[in-house]
Amino acid sequence: MMGLLDTLSLKLENKGSVARDHLANERTYLAWIRTSLSLVTVGVAIRQLYRVSIDLGNDAASNSQDDEEEPIAGKALGVSFVVLGMLFVIVGLYRYFRSQYLMTTGRFPVSRNMVGACAAATVALLIGLLVSMFSDDSSK
Repeated sequence: MMGLLDTLSLKLENKGSVARDHLANERTYLAWIRTSLSLVTVGVAIRQLYRVSIDLGNDAASNSQDDEEEPIAGKALGVSFVVLGMLFVIVGLYRYFRSQYLMTTGRFPVSRNMVGACAAATVALLIGLLVSMFSDDSSK
């Protein structure tokens, strides 16, 4: 098993800041993973909070838990946060391997577009969450 892992790993001569740069790349990848897990957690929490608010709104006699009763905003926002979290895993993985490849060639990628797109998607979802929080839920 160790032989297989040795053949898959990249071995570089540790000159200058090679080890430090590659360890920083790994830490950055782990930060992308942490962020994605946080987004997925927020998505699940949003779905559950909408379900709890529906359950609290139902009287004790009618204990139905039909999915049709759940507001579309709760489903859409929850799923959107989960999908964004999954995209962050993919972006982080791409960024990790791209950075690793470019560092072996003596270059380093600047990721302005990727970071900007991730920030824009997160802000859009947060605005949707804010609108959902202040919208009138009397149409249940």
